[in-house]
Parts: sequence; structure tokens; C-alpha cells
Amino acid sequence: MDVPRLRRSLLRWFARAKRPMPWRRTRDAYAIWVSEMMLQQTTVATVIPYYERFMKRFPDVETLARADEDAVLSLWSGLGYYSRARNLRAAARLIVERHGGVFPKTVDEARALPGVGPYTANAVTSMAYGTRAAVVDGNVRRVLSRLFARRGWSDVAAQKLAADLLAPRAPGRWNEAMMELGATVCTPRKPSCPRCPVASHCLGRSRPEYWSKGKPRREAVRVRVLMALVERNGRILLTRNAEGELMGGLYELPHSGMPRKAAKHAHSEELQGGVIVRDAGAAWTVRHAVTHHRIEAAIHRARLTRNRPPTGLTFHTVPEAWSLPLSGLTRKALRAAGLGRP
Repeated sequence: MDVPRLRRSLLRWFARAKRPMPWRRTRDAYAIWVSEMMLQQTTVATVIPYYERFMKRFPDVETLARADEDAVLSLWSGLGYYSRARNLRAAARLIVERHGGVFPKTVDEARALPGVGPYTANAVTSMAYGTRAAVVDGNVRRVLSRLFARRGWSDVAAQKLAADLLAPRAPGRWNEAMMELGATVCTPRKPSCPRCPVASHCLGRSRPEYWSKGKPRREAVRVRVLMALVERNGRILLTRNAEGELMGGLYELPHSGMPRKAAKHAHSEELQGGVIVRDAGAAWTVRHAVTHHRIEAAIHRARLTRNRPPTGLTFHTVPEAWSLPLSGLTRKALRAAGLGRP
């Protein structure tokens, strides 16, 4: 394989074909780091509006370090994988305290931050500072598997090969180009080999899907949830999930049946110590995916059995509710009930 020629071909293609993304307009390590944290397990199309809102509210690491956790979670609400937001804020505090407000320039120092693993450390330092650090995500691994017609190799072997291919003068741009190729051309199914800029170098192009066959996906767990909409004087009743539960720390409508909670499926039963479902049929039904859970939530109009809500449940106006870190499921439920963001 002519590696120098392969590098030139891929970098020329990337220069003209890369998708416009707000974090590609800067070499600021903070902005790149935020984008990389958001992009974990999340599509570019989903991330862009969240990224733009987040950067407007927290334009630099100092602002994020001073932020209240609920303010960070509120802007993250609906993006999922909320530990990323908590780690981002915790790492921002360490960057201010130990690194003078500058994201670390070495991979080892970056990896010492909460939530920053090998991929994120390599990605941010290479793109922001030009550090010679190769990234290996799912897209890059697939490209490498097909280029070299290899299957089942270890993480160590994939990382070594990625490092060997790394363009010496533009490591960050090379990393972006490899990921872009995997995301837009060398896709998991039905890759666009005729328009691949490095097809002539690819040893696995005759049957690309064979070389990149991944592990079987974890089987989805179907979950049925009962949610209660309690309204009083223009306010809605919310509860906050305990830490350690699915969607822990987020505000939701009172509910039962959520994983790690005692399920109560009968509509006549109490929910969370004093919320009673009023009618036999659900007023609205919404569906939501969280990790490998596929949730179907039936939202019922409900009432309280007492004047004051039980401990842990609080009333909020609709604007107040939308300023809180709501779970994606409750956001969908409120919209279905005609109580969307004002």
C-alpha cells in the first residue's frame, strides 16, 4: 500500500467534502472538547443545536466551571447519557484549578480528566494542538478493517495501525478525515465504494461488509411505564429521579414501571405516595429509547389525595419546568399534552 499517496488522496477529499459543523470553524480546545463529549453515542444532526445552545450559555471553560450542575443538565436535557454532562462540568473545574483554564496539551494529562478516555484525549489534543495522537472510534475501525481486509483485531492492534497511518503534518485533520470517511462513505451497510477517495488502496473493497462485521447488538428491553400528569393552578407536578436509577437526577412526571423502580402497573394504585390516576385510559402515549431500553409511556391525567404534594414532588409552572433538567421522556410527554416549551 502506498501510504503517502493514500494520505494525500484522503486529505484532498476531506478538504472539499467535509460536512459543515460549528466546531470545525475553530481550533479552540474547549469548543472541540465539548463537541467530542456530545458526539459520543449521538449523531451529528442531533448534537448541532445542543452544541450551539451550550456554547452560547457556556462560551469558555471558566463559565462552565462556575455553573450549577442543574443549569448544565438543563441544557443537556434530551441529549441523553447525562454522565457526560456531569463529567464535562467536573473536568472544567479541574482545568481551571490545575491547568490555568487551558485544556491539557498532552494526552496523558487530558486522560486524567473525568470522562476523558483515550479517544477523546487523542481527538481533542490532535485537532486543537496538532499532537501526534491517532483516534480510533467505530468509524475509523471500520475503515481500517476494510482497507486492510482484517477482522477481529484487538484494540491495541487497531490503535497501532491508526498511529502508523497518521499523517505527520496534519494529525488532527487526518483524524477528522478518517472519521468523516467512515461516517459518510465507508458506512456500516451499503458503503459507497465507487465514490470512495481511497478505493484503489482498499484490500477489502470486493466485500466490504464482511470485513467490518461487528458484534451483535444487545437485545432491546421493552418497558411499559405509567406516568401521571397532575395540574393545579397552572402548575404541573414533577419528581426527581434518584441517583443510580435510569435517568438519575433528572426531573420527570410522577411515574411507575421505570427500570430499577418498583413497578405498579394497575391504574387504580397509588403512584409515589399520593398521586392517583383519575381515568382508566391513557390520555397520551409516547415512546422513548434510553440506552438499550425501549420505553412506552402511558400518560394519564391524575390528582393528588392531599392538598400538599408528598415529599420529593413539587409543583412548577410550565416555563419553570422547562428550565429544569427534564428527562427526554418527560419532554416528549409534556409536548404530547400540549405543554411544550413556551
